[in-house]
Amino acid sequence: MGRTAKQDRLKRLLLFALSVAAAAGYTCFAIQAYLAQRLADHSDPSSIARAIALAPQNATYHDLLCRSMIFASQEPERAVDECRKASELNPYSSSIWLDLARAYYSVGKNQLSTAAVRKALAADPTTPDTAWNAANFFLIQGDTSEALKQFAIVLREEPSLAPAALNVCWQSLHDINRIQSILPSNPEVYFAFIKLLMSTGELDAAHQIWSALMQSNDALDYHHGLFYIDHLLQAHLVAQATDAWKQLALRSKALQAYSQLDNLIMDGSFTQEILNSGFDWRYSPKSQISVTLDEAEFHTGDRSLRLTYSGSGSDAGIFQYIAVQPDTRYRLSAWVKSDDLKTANGPMLTLLDGFTNEVYGSTEDTIGTTAWHRVETGLQTGPETHLLLLAVLRRPGETRVQGKFWLDDILLSPV
Repeated sequence: MGRTAKQDRLKRLLLFALSVAAAAGYTCFAIQAYLAQRLADHSDPSSIARAIALAPQNATYHDLLCRSMIFASQEPERAVDECRKASELNPYSSSIWLDLARAYYSVGKNQLSTAAVRKALAADPTTPDTAWNAANFFLIQGDTSEALKQFAIVLREEPSLAPAALNVCWQSLHDINRIQSILPSNPEVYFAFIKLLMSTGELDAAHQIWSALMQSNDALDYHHGLFYIDHLLQAHLVAQATDAWKQLALRSKALQAYSQLDNLIMDGSFTQEILNSGFDWRYSPKSQISVTLDEAEFHTGDRSLRLTYSGSGSDAGIFQYIAVQPDTRYRLSAWVKSDDLKTANGPMLTLLDGFTNEVYGSTEDTIGTTAWHRVETGLQTGPETHLLLLAVLRRPGETRVQGKFWLDDILLSPV
């Protein structure tokens, strides 16, 4: 029994010693790892090299040293060795393979650079960051087909990168059909491309992409397409802007609600959201004139437009563009009301040329306190008139004015 007890005691002591040794070894390893990480965090080559000495099997440290040699110390040959070592230790890291590709490219080994890029794609085939870097590698090497394949992944997986990706594609290729072929079924990407093309003056190319989007079945928010109509109006392309508005309306019942049969005014009863874009009402705030939608006072429907004057001013800031035909007679009418509107010359609805500001017609002005009543005017467009602007003006605007003016049920139609 005594001998057995002694043996048990020796076993316990041995186990304890082994545990202490293991703990000490783990502690030593943990300390080395901690020190190596602290050194690597300094990012200078000497510190990273010391980190590698402490943890030679850590692929990240070799990769960090490779990057430092590429971008900081300009030692591409040594960078190749470090990146190659990192890729051997961790062949599943796409970022390491991309760094190796950069190192190979720095020393003129283009075939090995391409092979490293393909290793990165094999390790991580769908991540936008990997695809982005690979696409740029292929572009540099003149392989535009492979570049477009990778940019297609970027556009599909991360649509927020579309402006930057499409800009690179357009600047590099300037080929509308090839770029269109990689666009995913995502209106956000199409709109980004249209904005890019419009900003560079490529109106025909923008029209091609817009038409392709309008022919698709992808659900879209019409608000995101209004910029295109605004660009066309700025370019004096009224017919194209009109077509684009109609195309958007066909895709959205909400936008269809702005139009009324036999009325060229959009939302003439102020029942819809003011879009501040396209052919709907636009508003630019003016001092001493407050513009609000009034749900307590209206002629028909459930609200009207109320203007509150408290000083002076000609333009109330509320206006709308209207596509019209040249050499055509039109009649404008509206229902208005006023409350204690003190002025020598009150507000009136005025139609002007949308590009030259030539006045074509104005209703009679309103002053004092009046019940709802109809005002109207006729006009004849000129031989070159394609766009009118409807505004609420006072002429002259320097006189004092104070009080309230309501506007509802505006109608413009050909005679």
